[in-house]
Amino acid sequence: REKKHKVLPSAPVIPLNDPTLLFTNAGMNQFKDIFFGKQNPEYLRVVNSQKCIRAGGKHNDLEEVGKDGYHHTFFEMLGNWSFGDYYKKEAIIWAWELLTEVWELPKNKLYATVHHSDEEAFNLWKEFTDIETSHIQYHGDKDNFWEMGNTGPCGPCSEIHIDRGMEHCNLQGVKDHKCKINGDCHRFIELWNLVFIQYVREEDGSLTHLEQKYIDTGAGLERICQVLQNKTSNYHTDLFMPLIKKIEHLSKVKYQEDQRGVSHRVIADHIRSLAFAISDGELPSNEGRGYVLRRILRAAAYNGRLLNLKKPFLSDLIDTLIDILGDHYSELKEKQAHTKLIIQMEETRFNLTLDKGIERFEEVISNLKKQQNENVIPGQEVFTLYDTFGFPVELTRKMAEKLGFTVDNTGFRIEMEKQKKRARAAGNFDIKTSELEKLDLQAVKESEFTGYDNYSNKAEILKYSLSEDGKVVIVLDNTPFYPESGGQVGDRGKIFNKDLEVLIEDVQKENKVIFHFGKLLKGKLSCETVFAEIDYENRKNIARNHTATHLLHKALREILGEHVHQKGSLVHPDHLRFDYTHFKQTTTEELNFIAKIVNRKIRENILLKVETKPLEKAKNEGAMALFGEKYDEQVRVVSVGDFSRELCGGTHLESTGEIGFFKIISESSIASGIRRIEAITGVKAEEYVNSLQDELQEMTRLLKVPLRDLPDKTQKLLQENKELQKEIDKIQMKHASSAIEEMLAQAKKVDGVKIISARVTLDDQNKMKELGDRIREKIKSGIAVLIAEIDNKVSILTIVTNDLTDRIQAGRIVAEVASIVGGRGGGRPDMAMAGGKEVKKIDEAVIKASQIVEEFLK
Repeated sequence: REKKHKVLPSAPVIPLNDPTLLFTNAGMNQFKDIFFGKQNPEYLRVVNSQKCIRAGGKHNDLEEVGKDGYHHTFFEMLGNWSFGDYYKKEAIIWAWELLTEVWELPKNKLYATVHHSDEEAFNLWKEFTDIETSHIQYHGDKDNFWEMGNTGPCGPCSEIHIDRGMEHCNLQGVKDHKCKINGDCHRFIELWNLVFIQYVREEDGSLTHLEQKYIDTGAGLERICQVLQNKTSNYHTDLFMPLIKKIEHLSKVKYQEDQRGVSHRVIADHIRSLAFAISDGELPSNEGRGYVLRRILRAAAYNGRLLNLKKPFLSDLIDTLIDILGDHYSELKEKQAHTKLIIQMEETRFNLTLDKGIERFEEVISNLKKQQNENVIPGQEVFTLYDTFGFPVELTRKMAEKLGFTVDNTGFRIEMEKQKKRARAAGNFDIKTSELEKLDLQAVKESEFTGYDNYSNKAEILKYSLSEDGKVVIVLDNTPFYPESGGQVGDRGKIFNKDLEVLIEDVQKENKVIFHFGKLLKGKLSCETVFAEIDYENRKNIARNHTATHLLHKALREILGEHVHQKGSLVHPDHLRFDYTHFKQTTTEELNFIAKIVNRKIRENILLKVETKPLEKAKNEGAMALFGEKYDEQVRVVSVGDFSRELCGGTHLESTGEIGFFKIISESSIASGIRRIEAITGVKAEEYVNSLQDELQEMTRLLKVPLRDLPDKTQKLLQENKELQKEIDKIQMKHASSAIEEMLAQAKKVDGVKIISARVTLDDQNKMKELGDRIREKIKSGIAVLIAEIDNKVSILTIVTNDLTDRIQAGRIVAEVASIVGGRGGGRPDMAMAGGKEVKKIDEAVIKASQIVEEFLK
């Protein structure tokens, strides 16, 4: 910021507009279009800390995590950029200034490398910094020439390394080993890379000069912290140790810095990737990014098992992570409950089958040991562990490596190809595993869905299971019950005949087999003829909300722009929820326009048209396909006149007029670049409006004004309340100020320094600061620790007069006091604040605060 850079927030770790990336994996990702000349920069100088995940594709550190002190799936990349503004000279001078003057790293321990062709950079280091000349080195393309890909922008780079001393060499004693820059050991480590983008790599491999020259720098925060905190590993910094301590607490297994600590490190790393990816809008799944997240979560859960953590525990780490990073990355706080819920659900599902999978794995290993010289797990067994027990192949490989075995990757891929459409069992099936295991589905290939045209039909029970508490799972040969799919919830209803009645509460589908979940109300289950009948009104309410969702999607694109895409939805009989891509808050005016469009289309009573046609033909005709969805060759197209046309397998109304009325009840952000609208239709919308009307009428009665005067009356009351609050504030401050003389009279004196430690009654931290300033004026020379209960939490203020800050600093005092009440904090040498949770310990903290100050003075 001092060097006139625009400080930008991190881009999401889920790239919204870059199909070439699995995750955001470098600071420059969001600026690629600028480097390629497709976009003009809004700012010529930019700086940020970028959230990055490297856990798939070309940049994949997943397998190395935990084995050493520096590999991570999630990390933060500090970077500054110049888009045609400053160049090599400034980048080098400022990097040196930050490292040596701001961070105060020893100059004699730093080394700079430059590309063997870049004499300019060599001379700039020599002329404009006071680095030792012998510490500037030329290196080749491998280490000092940066390229985005086989073609495109590229250029030489200058890396800054630090010598951490011989004690950090991990290869001491190895024959012919020599510690050196860009060597194999850990003595010399790279801190910062300054990339000078000045060329374009052409298709023929040649280099041509760019019209504009760019600076792109990158410094890993975790490694910087390791060096500044003088640790031997990134994991031992304050970015990770609170997580590791929490894992110790949960597992009762003490962390070890050697290989015995691998599981602690894996879990601490993986929870960071999971939290950031989920808070940015991704979910664990069986495809793409979602599958990578599922692998990460299951690897973390498995490492928890190695620490005797057999119950779901990962979500318990989110609060600790937020304590570390939540103040900077507010999305972690905003999505805290959502993230914890997703992780808990996913881990619970995996745990259902983990024990059985481990048992199967051990059985396979036992059989292989009986065969001489056989140490490769067959691909079919690897696939069974994946398909039936939810083990990612990487997890099976890790478990095998621990026992000296390998896996047959080729055989696994063949099995995946052969059986990719088989039903996923157990851990990959989001319905009650214990009940499904009772169903032998070998003979059931698919269930016929008849519900587009029928609300009831005769059917045969093909398979069923019944638990002791009367819960039922039924498979029919044909059914009108719509299974949960595409955001639409499953139908409700009943399956019955003269002797049997089952209440159906949920319907799910997996690989063309439809499962009906419910309760047995009367009779005995058997494979017999029954009637399947859905709840008609429930289905109509679902259809109202589903058809309204299509209208909403189109209206959003008309008002906000074509960048709007569906990112998720819930179609429920009581309401609808629609998640969409948009990069700023949708205004009230925009929402009003959107609702007007939807309601206008409802009043037009447009007939819906449903057709089945080839996928490519449907797309060519303008039918909208949902981002990330996979479709069969033949697709179902739902059209609302000429207004909306989408690929959709859900159930709908015959005409828009049946919706009745559409009302948006909330709009919010759920992740970076993703927003959510919740809305209601039909009777629910009518009830909502009537309820609002009743509440307004009650307010007019209480305030004794007509409805038209309600806003003015409310504003007047708010103003009066504000003035009364000011009076209360004055009284509080007057009362607190009158206590200053008493505090001064009771102040201790240690080595000539006055010490005040007191509990005060205030309801605002700003008032505490004001009181602290008054005490500073009165005490002249001394230290004060004030503690108050504000909003059921502990607030602590520490004041140190300027003449004492060389001896003792407010930030250190407040941190010690905060630890007594379960909190943390810090601040300037002369004033610092902290918070805590344990209100009951305030009086204890007041007493100990004085003792803490005395200790510091000693």
